[in-house]
Amino acid sequence: MNRIQKTLIIGFLIISGFIVFRIFLMGYYYDFLEYWTLRDKIVWTESNKLSWEDFSNTIDKEGLYAKVGLSSRYNVDDPILFRSKTVFIPKESYVSDTSDSFNLRVSQAKFDLLEIYRRQMAREVDSLRAGSVDYYKPSDFKKMNERYYDLFESEWEGFRNAENESDYLEKIEKKIQLELK
Repeated sequence: MNRIQKTLIIGFLIISGFIVFRIFLMGYYYDFLEYWTLRDKIVWTESNKLSWEDFSNTIDKEGLYAKVGLSSRYNVDDPILFRSKTVFIPKESYVSDTSDSFNLRVSQAKFDLLEIYRRQMAREVDSLRAGSVDYYKPSDFKKMNERYYDLFESEWEGFRNAENESDYLEKIEKKIQLELK
């Protein structure tokens, strides 16, 4: 076997290995990345409610802060792959008064409200799947993710600016009850 044949065989094996990795193993790679991203977060489920133990930020801060976010994974190839989750981030969340159950209600409402917007985003993606995907780019999905988070933020800002937080919280809880049940 001469040197040219060996080079061709090695080149073929390298290209074949890359193709096999791309086709069969890339999904596992992205599954691992998703696991790694979510490992220290609480993923929203209907049955899982927040508790005081979920607020694990140890920095001495006064008040309440519940850090929530959207975790999304997408591929714009046909068919569109889109998975998203609403997450609570314990390491960035804190509470100074655990005796006030209103604070826990507020945190749960914030978590639930973001889940409503995540579901709206998922419905929009479902409608995109029905159409042509020739012109979608990953940046389109990133912008969509940001747009729905901004919509959530502006509604949540209404709660923070409300004169009567208790009444506004009840309004949000009614919306949550209607849309998540």
